[in-house]
Amino acid sequence: MRAITSVFCLAIAAAPALGSQSAALPPVVRAGLETYKINGAAAAVSRWLTNSPITAQSSATTQAFEQVERAYGSMVGYEILAIVPLGTYASRSYLIILYEKGPVYAWFDCYKPKDEWIMTSFLFNTKADLILPPKMLGH
Repeated sequence: MRAITSVFCLAIAAAPALGSQSAALPPVVRAGLETYKINGAAAAVSRWLTNSPITAQSSATTQAFEQVERAYGSMVGYEILAIVPLGTYASRSYLIILYEKGPVYAWFDCYKPKDEWIMTSFLFNTKADLILPPKMLGH
């Protein structure tokens, strides 16, 4: 009986840890970022907007990223700040896109209607307070 009680207590103690696993960066976001490092902004935007309802924004988005590159240099990496599940089928990912001369802050909203994540919206800016939630900024 004592062994059963110990196992039961261990299972209860482990339950919160199992339920609190952090969300993973949706593959469409990661694929676009990796594509950006290797093939540039146009290829990244094309990857992000594959099967997306916002494909009409492709040209303007590519131009905006190219404008950032003219000021900040090449994209050299990225840092994931947080991934926030928005229910079962959606998430928002907060990142810093790293360039040679400075960071650009971004969020990506994704949706998983079936077997694959798609991008439904994203926003980026050189000003952190226009992209990140106040509590991320210590407010």
